[in-house]
Amino acid sequence: MSYTNEWKGFKKAIMKDTDKETADFSIDSSGKWYHNGSPIKRDRLAKLFSDRALKIDAHGNYWLQTPYEKYAVDVEDVPYVAVDYEVKDGIVIFRTNMHETLSLTKGTQWELRDEIPYFEVRDGLFAKLRRSVFYNLVEEYGDQVESDGVSFPLGKTDG
Repeated sequence: MSYTNEWKGFKKAIMKDTDKETADFSIDSSGKWYHNGSPIKRDRLAKLFSDRALKIDAHGNYWLQTPYEKYAVDVEDVPYVAVDYEVKDGIVIFRTNMHETLSLTKGTQWELRDEIPYFEVRDGLFAKLRRSVFYNLVEEYGDQVESDGVSFPLGKTDG
């Protein structure tokens, strides 16, 4: 066994016995990523973390997890924010702050939290609607978004 493989095996054994390694990652309520209190300026790096390593456990704790490392992530609200949308063939398609797209279909998990719409992006990870997206949807649809033949409530829409 090579030294590298021994190290990987050692780290893997450690990770089975510990909840996390020490690192300071956070995501603010606007979806901005931070490391050690400073914004992660390379969007591609934040996207890589988001796409490949971000997980949520059964207790609602967020983690950056690889086969050999696991770092806690302090998430102020949810890790994603729907920053834009378009409508194609009667289906609303959201774009998140991490440039992911999600079609709003009958299989989409959609919920209201304190009258703010949230939807599942994947694997228990949710996005909320940016305020401008919410108001544009209200202007276009009223109090319910119609997409893929299904109604999705927007919550309280009057002032």
